[in-house]
Amino acid sequence: MNDDKLEWVFASGDNQQLADRYDRWSTQCDADHDGWEWIGPAKAVELPLALGKMSTVLDAGCGTGRVGVELAATGWDGTLVGADLSTGMLAVAAETAHCERLVQASLTELPLEDGWVDEVIATGVFTHCHVGPKAFSEVLRAVRSGGWAAITCRNEFWAEPEPAAADQEAAGR
Repeated sequence: MNDDKLEWVFASGDNQQLADRYDRWSTQCDADHDGWEWIGPAKAVELPLALGKMSTVLDAGCGTGRVGVELAATGWDGTLVGADLSTGMLAVAAETAHCERLVQASLTELPLEDGWVDEVIATGVFTHCHVGPKAFSEVLRAVRSGGWAAITCRNEFWAEPEPAAADQEAAGR
């Protein structure tokens, strides 16, 4: 991955600038991630698929839809909803992600019902200058009781969201 491009995205000052930068990067993003040999989406679908059937999944911060591509490659035939801040990323996801529904939204204010999905998957989202810890409760709100969350996070960024994740786990989410 082009580290300069990643730093440019990370340097976004607010959600609007972040969305604008992702819009501009949307058509090149997958190629950059391929060059980096990013395995987050592939790994994020492995364990939940092994644990049992999921009929509905929220891909939180879906970007170009790599989680949908990975799920489709396994033969999974459930309902996938993708949510992302960037309309450019959602446009790419509409072509590739196998989503039944795509939602343009901040992950801190999802327009989804409580307990609507069996699982949430978020890869490359909870990281520097993207989605902070306050989004954990909002993302998990959409998951049914007894559902799953598969969230990847780079080690160097885990310190910030870890307390919020622990709070959600302690609360039975």
